[in-house]
Amino acid sequence: MKLIVGAMAVAVLAGCASSAISVNQAEPVPRDELYAFQSKPAGESGKVTVVRDSGAVGSGCDIVIYVDGRKAAKMGTGQRASFYLPVGTPSIGAGLAGSGLCAGAAIRTVSANVQAGKESLYRISGDIMGFYIGPYVDYQ
Repeated sequence: MKLIVGAMAVAVLAGCASSAISVNQAEPVPRDELYAFQSKPAGESGKVTVVRDSGAVGSGCDIVIYVDGRKAAKMGTGQRASFYLPVGTPSIGAGLAGSGLCAGAAIRTVSANVQAGKESLYRISGDIMGFYIGPYVDYQ
């Protein structure tokens, strides 16, 4: 009996994770929810694209993307946003937008790698423990 209950708990928890999607499947963030880094800067630059997983986990809360502490975009599930940045290692952060159930979580950050003329991809995923930002891996 304990084995059946344990297996059911694992199945329920596995169903509580977001689903990775390809960059091409993700919908672009609406223009009015892109706040910064939409034009190529002077000098050498690259592009950082952030993709948020699809699925029910966290779908009631938008995620705000920060670049070096500056608010850059607001994303829903299954969306992507691109930012044009100077070459270097900016901090890319993600935090919950809003109030109530969509507030209070710490902003999670990752150090990005921006190379001249290249695109770097990052992924926002989630499970019942929260959301995460990290390098994008093509699972397709």
